[in-house]
Amino acid sequence: MHTNTATPSTSPLRWMLAALLAAAAALSSAPAHSQATAPLWTKGSMLALNAVDAKGQRLDVAKLRKQVVVVFVWSTGCAVCRDSLPELRANAAGWQAKPFTLLAVNVDARTEDWSRYETLVGQTLMPAKNWQSLRLEGAAPTGQRLPLTLLVDTQGKIIQRFEGRLAPEVWDGVAELLP
Repeated sequence: MHTNTATPSTSPLRWMLAALLAAAAALSSAPAHSQATAPLWTKGSMLALNAVDAKGQRLDVAKLRKQVVVVFVWSTGCAVCRDSLPELRANAAGWQAKPFTLLAVNVDARTEDWSRYETLVGQTLMPAKNWQSLRLEGAAPTGQRLPLTLLVDTQGKIIQRFEGRLAPEVWDGVAELLP
């Protein structure tokens, strides 16, 4: 007969509950986005992102005009998000010859979590030229279910928005928009 030798302070359930409570406290005390820097992630709005790459270079959304863009908003703590990244990378690599960019926008509370993940991925994968890994600056938006995927047309307008698992309709939309 197997007996549970974990004490209440070391049980996985207690640890998970403590982590969830800490995350909820961090979200409730996070500063709200100002209207000037808030991501406009609603269908029909123009794409606006205040994000930087691993080298601290700020994303210039205007340079994405005339390209079809998929924005994938994710967190290293989201298993569904991490599970979707290989598919995203494969599709980005397949469309390198087209006017297409994939923005993987991380919203982790701690920059170190994203940085550590990017370092590991960089050791094993060659990035596609149309793939940009970014980190959202400021507090992560609340009320968004991750992953969040946006399809943006060549004018910078968000034409499709999906919360949760990566939807096949994203790739159908990209194929329809590409020349």
